[in-house]
Amino acid sequence: MNFRNLAYTALVAMSAAFWSCTPNDDADGNGIVSPELDASFTITPVAGSPNRFLLQATGSNDNTLAHYWNTGSGNGGSGLVTSKEIFLPDAGTYTITHTQVGIGGAQYTSSQELEVETSDPVAGNLIRGGKFETAEDIAQWQLFPQSIAGSAWTFANGEATMTGSINWNHQHLYQAIQVEAGHTYKFDMKVKGLGNTMDTYMEWYAGYNPPTGNDYNEGGQILALNTWAGCAIGPFEGLLSEVGCGGDTSEGLKVFPTSGTVYVVLRSASGYASATPFSITIDNVEVRRID
Repeated sequence: MNFRNLAYTALVAMSAAFWSCTPNDDADGNGIVSPELDASFTITPVAGSPNRFLLQATGSNDNTLAHYWNTGSGNGGSGLVTSKEIFLPDAGTYTITHTQVGIGGAQYTSSQELEVETSDPVAGNLIRGGKFETAEDIAQWQLFPQSIAGSAWTFANGEATMTGSINWNHQHLYQAIQVEAGHTYKFDMKVKGLGNTMDTYMEWYAGYNPPTGNDYNEGGQILALNTWAGCAIGPFEGLLSEVGCGGDTSEGLKVFPTSGTVYVVLRSASGYASATPFSITIDNVEVRRID
C-alpha cells in the first residue's frame, strides 16, 4: 500500500457576538475562538491484515472538542477519538481525511491518500464494476435482451439508470459471480428515483442459470422496489435494503446450496404506459460474504 500526503487545508467557520467595542487578540484563543489545531495523522497497516489500518492523530489536541474520520467508503466516527481502526475490504485508492473541531466551531482538516492493493478474500465485493465509473466498469455487465423497444439501461455520471415507457417491457442487467455453498451473502446497492404511482418494479435475483427469454425469476427475489408492495411510489433515495420492499428478505441476505457460478440479475419494468417514463438509478452495487 502507498500513502501520499495531500495539501494540508484549514477551514475556520464560526460566529460570535461581540458585546465590547474593545477588539480581542484571538491569536492564542480567548475562550470563544480556538487556537489553530494540527490535524495531522499517521496511517499504520495492522499486522496480518492487508485491509485493516490504524489511523492515529498526531497533532495538538488540548483544545480539540471532536475528531471526525472519513475514508470515503462509509467508515467514520466522531467524538474524542484520537485513533481509529478501519477496514477497507476492496482494493482501490482512498482519501483518508481527519478533521479536528475546536472552540467556536473551528475546523482544521488534513488528508492523505491510501492505496489498498488487494481485496479481502472473504468480505471483498464480488461484483465487478459496481460503481459504473469507467468504461471498464460498465463492460463487466451484460444486457439481455440487447435492445428492446421502450426499455433500456443507460450509463452516465457513475450511475446506471433503467428507463421504460411501454407496458411490461424490461431489460436485464447481469453478471456472473462465484459463491461457496453454506455461506451467507449480503446484497445491496444505492437506488434513487422520482417514484411512480403505477405498477413499477426493480427486482434482484441470483440463480445458477443465465437469463434467457424475456424474464427471470430463478433463485427467489432477494431485494426489490415494488409499487404494489408500497415503495417507490414517491421520490426515494438510499440503500435498497432500507428503501425497498417486496423482496424475500429486507436484509438482502442469501445462502446458496451449491458452490459455483451464479448469475446476479437486475430486472426492472413498468406495467403502465405513460407520457412520463419511469426510471430507477443504481450505484455502488455490492455482494459480499459476511460469515
